[in-house]
Amino acid sequence: MRYEIHPWRILLSLFAAVFVYFLPLGFEGDAHTMLFVMVFVASLWVSEAAPFHATAVFVALLLVMLVGLKPEDVFAQYFDPVIMLLLGGFAIAVAMGKYRLDEYIAYRILGKVGSKSSMVILALILTSAFISMWISNSATAAIIMPIALVILAKNRMKPGSRFGKASVLAVGYGATIGGVGTIIGSTPNIMAAKFLNDAGVSFGFYEWFYRGFPFMIILMLAGWLALVAIFRPEKNRIVMSKQKEKMSAEQKKVLAVFVVTVFLWITENIHGIHNSVVALVPIVLFYFLGLLSIKDFLKIDWPTLVLIGGGLALGMGIHATSLDASFASVISAIATGRDSLALFLLLGLAGIVMTVVVSNTTAAAVYLPLVVALASLLGTDVTNTVVVAALAVSLDFMFPFGTPPTAIAYGTKFVNMKDIAKAGIAISFIGLLLLAFMGLLW
Repeated sequence: MRYEIHPWRILLSLFAAVFVYFLPLGFEGDAHTMLFVMVFVASLWVSEAAPFHATAVFVALLLVMLVGLKPEDVFAQYFDPVIMLLLGGFAIAVAMGKYRLDEYIAYRILGKVGSKSSMVILALILTSAFISMWISNSATAAIIMPIALVILAKNRMKPGSRFGKASVLAVGYGATIGGVGTIIGSTPNIMAAKFLNDAGVSFGFYEWFYRGFPFMIILMLAGWLALVAIFRPEKNRIVMSKQKEKMSAEQKKVLAVFVVTVFLWITENIHGIHNSVVALVPIVLFYFLGLLSIKDFLKIDWPTLVLIGGGLALGMGIHATSLDASFASVISAIATGRDSLALFLLLGLAGIVMTVVVSNTTAAAVYLPLVVALASLLGTDVTNTVVVAALAVSLDFMFPFGTPPTAIAYGTKFVNMKDIAKAGIAISFIGLLLLAFMGLLW
């Protein structure tokens, strides 16, 4: 893969950082320098001036050379336990893809829903969400979208058909929604766990699961109802194909390793093995069972792991220089005196707005450290406050450039910008309200 460098975007990013640095904002010392680094790095990520992972490595250089942080503290972020947790998830994704277990599961689920069009849409969003809990949102959409297009072609649905719009958006939105179900489903989840652990809170797979999974289920069902209501299918019944192939021996082995790993993750509070250590289990088993090779190991999404490491390092720098506390004091002036529901709505709305402009990883890297400091200032429960913020930056359904799954749906030509905005605004609004009320419940 060839990556592009855009010198003018780099210069504009530098100009934006210098401009903010000389504004009379009241920051001093290391916090002032960290503000420059934060704006510079965020601008590079937003403008895509350089490959995301290259910018993430640049973060380490800036933090050591300009901010004066210790190299061992900075570099530790790039191999943090949450990076190992995600590495295990990536290994599972590679194995599932190699032996087409993800595709097999998708066909098995879709083959059991019958021929009612609304149920097919439900099956598409359900299948996308389930697979996206364990592999990347983009990979999920890339797997399920061709299946959806086969269904549409078999039923002679053309671009512009209401059933076609609902189907491709069910895949795109389902992949995004499913990412919030588990801690390895989306990068903001992993980063939330890291920042909470750094704040002295014991938070892992189980603690995320009992918050994220119910939220995922309810939002998925709400999204399905919204799609069926907005794009009412032309036909009540459609033609569906069933999966006739049996599971191969290799698929059974991959499934067994997957089930064992998930079981160990969920029961971490019982056996006491840290979730990052459990993440090594599938990697070891896949190699000992001969299911993966060195070539397969190279297929792991290493640039994303480096990107997340850079995001964690940036967050660590924001906290180490007390820049987060300075920002939080400003935000707290706005939030003070508001009840918890209003606070969660405010945090959720800010997260959604941020992720419209930047990737959810970038939004989480900048936003979550500030939320940790804000929770401390306001005296609110830091765990639920951070989880609300982390979930919010994953709720971008309004534009095709918001998340890769939505972009994949847009690329099918079955939906246009207006269709995505119409459905996306509705689902984002539902997600915001649901997030605020579930925050109270937690």
